[in-house]
Amino acid sequence: MFDQLVIFTPTGEVLYEYNPLNKKAMLNQVNAFISHLVNMPVSKKDDINSKLTIINVTQEKSTRSFSAMFHISKQPELYFVITYAEQSLELNNEAESTLNLVLALWDSLDLNQSILENMKGKSGKNEHNYCEVLQDLNETIKTFDKYFIAKYEDSIKKIGTSTTSNKNVKEKSNVKGNNSKDSISKQNKNQSNTKSGGRKWGRDGNMVEEFHGDTSTLDFSEDSKNGTPTSNLVLDPTFDKDSFGERTNKGEFLIKEIDDLLSSNQKEQNISDAKTNSTLNSAFGFLQKHLLGNKTITDDDLKSALTKLKDQLITKNVAPEAADFLTQQVSRDLVGSKTANWTSVENAAHESLTKAITQILTPGVSVDLLHQIQKKTSQPGPDGKKVPYVFSVVGVNGVGKSTNLSKLAFWLLQNNLKVLIVACDTFRSGAVEQLRVHVENLAQLTDESHVRGSKNKRGKSGNDYVELFEAGYGGSDLVTKIAKQAIKYASDNDFDIVLMDTAGRRHNDATLMSPLKSFAEQAKPDKIIMVGEALVGTDSVQQAKNFNNAFGKNRNLDFFIVSKCDTVGGMLGTMVNMVYATGIPILFVGVGQTYTDLRTLSVKWAVDTLMS
Repeated sequence: MFDQLVIFTPTGEVLYEYNPLNKKAMLNQVNAFISHLVNMPVSKKDDINSKLTIINVTQEKSTRSFSAMFHISKQPELYFVITYAEQSLELNNEAESTLNLVLALWDSLDLNQSILENMKGKSGKNEHNYCEVLQDLNETIKTFDKYFIAKYEDSIKKIGTSTTSNKNVKEKSNVKGNNSKDSISKQNKNQSNTKSGGRKWGRDGNMVEEFHGDTSTLDFSEDSKNGTPTSNLVLDPTFDKDSFGERTNKGEFLIKEIDDLLSSNQKEQNISDAKTNSTLNSAFGFLQKHLLGNKTITDDDLKSALTKLKDQLITKNVAPEAADFLTQQVSRDLVGSKTANWTSVENAAHESLTKAITQILTPGVSVDLLHQIQKKTSQPGPDGKKVPYVFSVVGVNGVGKSTNLSKLAFWLLQNNLKVLIVACDTFRSGAVEQLRVHVENLAQLTDESHVRGSKNKRGKSGNDYVELFEAGYGGSDLVTKIAKQAIKYASDNDFDIVLMDTAGRRHNDATLMSPLKSFAEQAKPDKIIMVGEALVGTDSVQQAKNFNNAFGKNRNLDFFIVSKCDTVGGMLGTMVNMVYATGIPILFVGVGQTYTDLRTLSVKWAVDTLMS
């Protein structure tokens, strides 16, 4: 939920203020916002001319920051600002829809015209010879307030109702708020079901748990009275089917593409942008669009359009070298060709860039991973034993390798495959214990009778479906040894899958990267998956290149998983950077911290987001 909505004049006079939780107005945020705008470089001030703009603001004498989405009207000059804790898909979408609602209601009441007349003194001056901005408009502002709150509550209710109907899990947590805002609080309980959530770091530096499902399903603790698990989790064929995936007629469980909700929001944004552009375009712009059809495109025609498109890509975290490559592709595609009827050069460049990004992100190899696994595991080896399908997960420190490995395991368990998770991170303190917790969680999801901390019939952590293979901590020579032993153990005990977690390593440290070559040569994994985080931005190019080259001339990465996509809004440039640098496709994207927060990449969704 956003912090506050404020509408004010350039002189700082507040015309309207609303706080969803009925807290005191946070004028320090408004002051910090104004200070940020004043101190913006001249070149950056051109960016605030769009209908809605987002900036991150750091308050003076504090390390705390917040995000602000705003619109500046010109006649009269008014600031419509919504502030919230930090950028995320959920908060960005809420701020955008709320601000669009505010502007629509404001225009419907013709408040700008009335305020403009007051500013010009047409309504007279008060006893202090001062023009009151809201003179004779108090009742109109009350009407605006009434309709805005009603519409805002109704929008939250619709979001909550539409998404709750698709969930198998009901929310148990309470939303804190003032009693006068009870109706909003109740609707927020429904709204929170639109997203699985996860953990985030709040502005005060403390971790905030944002899981909005049934929190009892995450309680793996022992009951203090009888020592039995308090969770009744079970791996049901329809478990969270609507949000995580769907089962085919053949019984295969396939992970869904990235949330339909995100895609629909993007479509709404594109429609909104299109309406805005049509409003801003003058009659000359209309004629230009129609008269420039069938024009032969030259380098000079494209120069301005390509500069704008390149700048847009860079603001979405696309690395400059990748942006250069894409705009060069557009130039090669268009120079010498003719624009279609009713199409401007700018529109042609936009369409060509969309096509170029689509070509980069579209996999050039088969990503039908499930069938590849089924084919290998269905054929016994020379000794008659099962040959497991082996994955190795690599990446830099802190990107979420263990978490995403566990998400992979959960998906594979949904397909009735036996999974052996291998602790090959023998360097980081607590790495083995972290995997053990994941294995215990997954074991309870596959068997509600599993007792945490108990051993299976082979004396290992886990149960008959998922198990942890561990051999403690040590040097790089131990890593390869553990990997080879684990593969043999998996074959002897009829496991379908081996998932090997490796140590995080800096991509620019040759000493840390060098063991990967011998590891790949001796362990011979079927697939090597690199986890990269969406937050890293332009450095993702070098990360992807270095890891792809680390396994020697005869071995490359096979897939990427891009984690933390729920934290970057539309700044998805990391995806383009990694695929551009290596040609390796993206297998999954991570959208949260729970085991069901994994999606297959929708190329169309990613392209639409980058081009919006």
